[in-house]
Amino acid sequence: MGDVWAVLTNPNVVYILFVIGLWATAAAIYVPGTGFLEAAALACLVLAVAGFTRLPVNVVGVLLIVVAGVLFVVDLHVQSIGITVVGAGSLVAGSVLLFPSSEGLPALSPWAIVVMVLLSLGFAAFLLAAAVRAQGLRRKAVPEEVIGQRGVVTAPLTPVGTVQVAGELWTAFADEPLAVGEEVEVVALDGLKVRVKRVTTTKGG
Repeated sequence: MGDVWAVLTNPNVVYILFVIGLWATAAAIYVPGTGFLEAAALACLVLAVAGFTRLPVNVVGVLLIVVAGVLFVVDLHVQSIGITVVGAGSLVAGSVLLFPSSEGLPALSPWAIVVMVLLSLGFAAFLLAAAVRAQGLRRKAVPEEVIGQRGVVTAPLTPVGTVQVAGELWTAFADEPLAVGEEVEVVALDGLKVRVKRVTTTKGG
């Protein structure tokens, strides 16, 4: 246990866990129902908070990093270079202010800040490209063509998850929980999401 606390009193480790936790949370919001992303986000954020309790933390720095994460998520929908720049600036400022330097405690490594900011921008660009591609596909979707199509649940619907319909993955929701592998039918198209219901089979065909 002492080794764990030794690691969690390293500002660089705590900082990296915090940023990764926020990004995992953002990814879980964007791709709900996978379970892995939610678990990774929870684990990283819990460890980061545990580290915060052992270190002198600047609350303003924490808030600025959280704001940066929110802005990056908003940018997935707005797709504005201005929001990207403000988000990156907020992340840099929050990172610099996160741990006040004091005697006997090293300040956050500039290399850690540079690496995490660059990785964050790269991850944001990846999600943005995926969002743009998904929107392009969805614009081509005609309700009359999608509604009535059958597919398979690929991530549990609790109530939101993902389904594969006509070779494409869709974010989907239903009135009841649906497990992976269950056959579903699209009953409505709601923006970039589809509403589905379980396909019930009758004995004897």
